[in-house]
Amino acid sequence: MTNDESISFILSPFVFRFFNRLLWFFFMPFRSLLYSWPVLLALVLFLWFATPDLDLPGLHYDEALEAATPAALLLNGQAVTVINDGALRLGTLALPLMVQNHIGAIQIYAAMPFVALFGPTTAALRAMTVTVGALTLIGVYLFTLQLAGRAAAGAAVLWLAAFPSFVFWSRQGAFVTNLAPGLAVWAFVFGARFRNQGSGLRQGALERRGEGSAFLTGLFAGLAVWAKLSALWLLVGSVAWAGIIWLANRRNSTVEPRKHLLPWRAIASGVVGFLLGILPIILYNFLAGFPTLAVVGGSASTTYLGTSNLNVADNLRTRVGQFADVLRSGEHLWYLGGSFPDTLALTSVLVAFAAVLVWCVRAGSVYHEETKNTPDSLFSWQRTLFVPFLILACVLQSCFTISALWFTHFAIAVWLPAVVVGSGFAALQRSRRPVAWLGALALIGVIISHARTSGMYLDAVRTTGGLSFHSSAITDVSRFLAARPEPLVALDWGIAAQVEYLTNGQKRVEEYYGFAQEPPADYAAQLGVRFERGELYLMHAEFQEAFPRRQAFLEAVAAAGLRAETVNVSIRRDGWPMIEVWRVVK
Repeated sequence: MTNDESISFILSPFVFRFFNRLLWFFFMPFRSLLYSWPVLLALVLFLWFATPDLDLPGLHYDEALEAATPAALLLNGQAVTVINDGALRLGTLALPLMVQNHIGAIQIYAAMPFVALFGPTTAALRAMTVTVGALTLIGVYLFTLQLAGRAAAGAAVLWLAAFPSFVFWSRQGAFVTNLAPGLAVWAFVFGARFRNQGSGLRQGALERRGEGSAFLTGLFAGLAVWAKLSALWLLVGSVAWAGIIWLANRRNSTVEPRKHLLPWRAIASGVVGFLLGILPIILYNFLAGFPTLAVVGGSASTTYLGTSNLNVADNLRTRVGQFADVLRSGEHLWYLGGSFPDTLALTSVLVAFAAVLVWCVRAGSVYHEETKNTPDSLFSWQRTLFVPFLILACVLQSCFTISALWFTHFAIAVWLPAVVVGSGFAALQRSRRPVAWLGALALIGVIISHARTSGMYLDAVRTTGGLSFHSSAITDVSRFLAARPEPLVALDWGIAAQVEYLTNGQKRVEEYYGFAQEPPADYAAQLGVRFERGELYLMHAEFQEAFPRRQAFLEAVAAAGLRAETVNVSIRRDGWPMIEVWRVVK
């Protein structure tokens, strides 16, 4: 095809109409932002806390392993370690499909433009995740706007903007895979748009106008699942809620069941979009022998970290407590330099949920008598209880894990409480004037409390640089090692991936420690063989180790009749030693 033919093809009416429809479907929801000061104020508030000192806390191993390091290596044309050899191969180039059996490589490709633009730095990676956080905020506003109205949307986005768990999980978004909730939110945006398009339309009209929104709903849902498998919690919860509504409509003789069934063309469009979104997971499992299914099946009783999935009652108690702590932005953020729980945040969600329940009761008997108990009513229980049900579904499903019961799993649901608060606020605004004013003052108080808590965490991380495996000492040791010619060996977890990224792939680090608290029986003998290679040994300082190998290393050196000397010690901002570099000499 010649250049002239290419230009003619691009300008052809068919191609023009195709891209015009695509842009219309995707960007139409943004029209509402032009008239909304709450979302603009929320973005300013969010960026106020999310962008300062973006390199703090220090780069975590998972951030580097699952996004930053592969992005830098691909940009440099260097070989990338591919899990289970599951990659698309284009000549000599291997493009990873997954970074873990349950985490997709989409983070790598999202990070690449930022790393290319700003270089291999911690701030470059986090510029991507903060951008995702900002887009998530916009999505929450648009979804809540369609679900419960403008007042609810404004309250939800302002509540979320300074919410410390959301802010600091956005700063370290690759650590919690914040692309998954970000993509999921936009799936709900287009899903709500499709649902609203159906109100009052004939079946044929809905088919014609809803296919694009249904396709985008499925696509973003599939991409969210690719980003992290836990996005299935939201998908399963949504399907379960749709089933509940369908059963309720069948029991309600005043509602025609067929009226609320989705047209087959819309269903097909959504399925095609979803399959396209999860296509990398499908390819990965076909290429690698279905490791994702093997991991999930192998965790049916006990995970590789020893968590029992059969102990449902204890797991549920743990998960409820963890979700409450996420709402309080408490102990799970300890690594920033302290814990500053905000109980007012948890209280606001509980009060808002109570207001939503009252709203449902009153909506059935007072408001919109002509549309009560139908999905078309803004006040129907089908709308107002949807997000609380999603929260419950996420907590229940989180009792099954393929690893351990970690707080970070709730990153997929960290935005849902904001929608509950927004819906509760909207309910109060439709009450008597004193109650409405009280609700507005309470919302302002909660937002101020959020901002105060986020400020305290920001001050703490500036003081410490981050604790444990989040320490900013990793930047210092990487700078030191960049100029060293010796081969590098990490004798503990949490060092190698960051050093490779922060040195732009110029210093590759071998890991030699084993994933057990006790070193292997032949550890000293195997180390002894290495002492003649002139390597530098990287490890955490005493009492800071993930897998204690420091003492075993020193004993192995002594047994070989050699001497270990410290070449460099990198410290936290508050002076505590964190990472040591050793060499062995005669």
